[in-house]
Amino acid sequence: MPELPEVETIRIRLDTVLKGKTVRSVKILSKKQFPQSVSLVVGEKIIKVERRAKLLILRLTHKKNLMIHLKLNGQLIWIRNGVTGDKVLLKRSVPTIGSSLPAKSTRVILGIGRGRLFFNEMRKFGWIKLVKDDELQRELSKYGVEPLTNDFSASYLENICRNSQRAIKLVLLDQEKIAGIGNIYASESLFLSKINPAISADKLTLNRIRGLRGNIVKVLKLGLKYGGTSEEYYLRPDMTTGNYQKHFLVYGRTGDKCKKCGSLIKRISLGGRGTFFCPKCQKS
Repeated sequence: MPELPEVETIRIRLDTVLKGKTVRSVKILSKKQFPQSVSLVVGEKIIKVERRAKLLILRLTHKKNLMIHLKLNGQLIWIRNGVTGDKVLLKRSVPTIGSSLPAKSTRVILGIGRGRLFFNEMRKFGWIKLVKDDELQRELSKYGVEPLTNDFSASYLENICRNSQRAIKLVLLDQEKIAGIGNIYASESLFLSKINPAISADKLTLNRIRGLRGNIVKVLKLGLKYGGTSEEYYLRPDMTTGNYQKHFLVYGRTGDKCKKCGSLIKRISLGGRGTFFCPKCQKS
């Protein structure tokens, strides 16, 4: 699932190309992914593109908003009119994005200005919803602090940990506590902090919590620096890939040698999610 760095990378690009443009058309290929009437969107101008947690928000005129969740493998691909995409194949999809026959995974096509925004999603978990300002605020209020803001302090993280006996990895994935961290960045930040992902959150000392907070910020900024992680489906709106996967220390490296101590990276399951760690560097 795209996490904070991936969604923020998408936001930055879309804000650049979509801001100030008008929605000319909406083609819905899967009603489940866009249940509202297209007539409520066509003719609206995009004021700006925002992000909250793993959500993208296209702010429209008349207090309307398109709220987008990419879920497990969603993509937003921007194609200018007259550009076919040169038959670029999406990972694990069958397409020519931008051609007269869209990818089999394409669920919604938004005609915006002089281009088209393709919403691709293989498993039909992702969605686009049209919501008014008050509905949007209610939805966004469900999420915790943004980890790249001043609100994400050591004291805030300490309070979360002190009040939870869950594994620290699961605490970091709780979107009601911290918005935007997923499996990849939780695993990497715990490794840098030398914290076992299965340890109970309330067992961590203040010094370890401070270190963890700093490393969470560090790996998220690295994710942004390298344009996100293209592990499977993630592509940027221009169909280029992110590169953070080239810098993984533990995530997805089961059986490989730890880059710090040489021990073999192990994989366990926590909360139904694959969790990667070094048994020597992350003993406790």
